[in-house]
Amino acid sequence: MNFKFITTFRFLKIVGDDYADFQLMPGVDIIRDREKIRRILNKEFKMNAGLIEYDHFYNANHIIHGEFKNNFFKDDDASGLALLTWLIWLDMLVYDSWLVKDNTFLCEIAYCNKSSKHYSEWSNNSLLGLNTLSTGHRYIDVEFTTEDLKKWEETSRKLQTFLNDNNSTVFKTFISKEYSRYGRAYSFIKAARRDFNPAMKISHYCSALESLFSTDNTELTHKLSERVAIFLKDYGYDPLNVYDQVKYYYSIRSKVTHGDSLQGKKLETIPDKSQEFDGLLRVIMNAIISSDELMQLFNGDSVAFDVYFKKKLLCE
Repeated sequence: MNFKFITTFRFLKIVGDDYADFQLMPGVDIIRDREKIRRILNKEFKMNAGLIEYDHFYNANHIIHGEFKNNFFKDDDASGLALLTWLIWLDMLVYDSWLVKDNTFLCEIAYCNKSSKHYSEWSNNSLLGLNTLSTGHRYIDVEFTTEDLKKWEETSRKLQTFLNDNNSTVFKTFISKEYSRYGRAYSFIKAARRDFNPAMKISHYCSALESLFSTDNTELTHKLSERVAIFLKDYGYDPLNVYDQVKYYYSIRSKVTHGDSLQGKKLETIPDKSQEFDGLLRVIMNAIISSDELMQLFNGDSVAFDVYFKKKLLCE
């Protein structure tokens, strides 16, 4: 049996002159070559998907394509079950794209064709989720270059390998003791992407910071602001500015979580502050995932973690 999958990422606009296929992961290829797209979107696809969906895929900036022959899925696996498995991979990739840049990517409809010489079965499904920019805006095209795609593939591979090896996948509860600090922070960032309200996003971002930098609840806001400022100093950020920024984010978070209201100029700044916070978190998350030493530190012993930041504060 052969299993063929087809979809497109809505609001992903790939730019540049490189029209070669790009593999985000085995079985998930980005296709931009128009002639190859025409071959994939054949008459059988058009008949089963319908004219509206066919036109949508045919005119898309790219299509996502996967094909498995004989040895991955079982012959008695239904096309719908195979498609569900494929969509889980796509869901991971969509969320991992945040590590490259803020975006609103969606997978609105996907198709699977299970076939042999004398048999053909079609099914469709989708990822029923709506991601928004850090400002709360939705339905916005975001451009990715070939270099962005390379970073997406590389970072996603590192991240998913780490999450799998550290009991931190989507199949585990993120509040369990075994779940990694990094995985827990990533879960809050994913929640922020699903929320439309930038004030709520800031609240989720604060929880992500706590997952990474806190070891107790003593002087939480001060300690977190201090540690984030110290950490980002190594990446060219002014620690005094970062300290004040994080304190400000927590003042918003306090209002949100305690059911208070925001008004005037403070309310008007929320989208920009959410975008600013989102950018700081992306730097932090990329710095950690790119360093074996930092991954060990942030997911290791709490005592060693506290000592590390004491030394950074007092000895440097």
